[in-house]
Amino acid sequence: MAFVTAVVDGHVHIHPCYDVDAFFDNAYRNLSETVGVGAEESRAYFLLMTECAGDDYFGALRHIASTKSGTGQFQLRRWSVGITDEAESIVASADGQRLFIIAGRQVACREGLEVLLLGTTGKFQDRRSIREVLDEAVSQGVPHVIPWGAGKWFFGRGKLLSQLLREHRAPMFFLGDEGGRPAFWPYPRHFTEAGRLGVRDLPGTDPLPFAHDVDKVGRVGFCAKMNLDEKRPARSLFQVLGDGNTALERFAKLEPFTRFVRNQVAMQLRKRRSS
Repeated sequence: MAFVTAVVDGHVHIHPCYDVDAFFDNAYRNLSETVGVGAEESRAYFLLMTECAGDDYFGALRHIASTKSGTGQFQLRRWSVGITDEAESIVASADGQRLFIIAGRQVACREGLEVLLLGTTGKFQDRRSIREVLDEAVSQGVPHVIPWGAGKWFFGRGKLLSQLLREHRAPMFFLGDEGGRPAFWPYPRHFTEAGRLGVRDLPGTDPLPFAHDVDKVGRVGFCAKMNLDEKRPARSLFQVLGDGNTALERFAKLEPFTRFVRNQVAMQLRKRRSS
């Protein structure tokens, strides 16, 4: 066991357009440049995967870690991956740099909100009621996050979110700010409301499926003091998250205006082409 400052991106996707070596390079550089962590402090860098239905990049990477072989886009060049004593975590390394990768899922709910389920390799069905998904997360004992999204916390969904905050006040329930929020957009009021109820912000970048977004991973997240068991990094981190009194120090380099507009337009065009 080692006492470290965990520096964590809490909302991570790998997309087919990404070079995975470049993804790890950017993640390590951005996390290691996080301000507010003393240079003398020992650090551990984490990426919490939040994969959508049909994606299993964590599984592909863990296969490489287990077999020391890969195919297609997973022919890693500079980075290598190794197993831990947990099914839900692996460790990526290159030239003395190290990232702990934790499995997780993103579930699209019927109401138009999402839920992130962290530290699980399970599969979860989309288009169900958000209350059903949250109840399933509680029954499985996994940390669960409702992430911010542009326009998703207004009007009826905003009222629903306020109700959910009052119904699910448990240490493993979080809201999550994310890297797609532009710098001009004020910190949403629901985070203040959540804080009064003891629900913490667990932020992450949420990189989008565009090649240029590969440089964003690691720019938004949180820091927490913890005892790290390198063979069980997920368990070590989630023990800290499960303590509702643990301070999660947020860090963020938010989206510039032009990039926010570019990504929003591109996402709308992408949705129209797939519909």
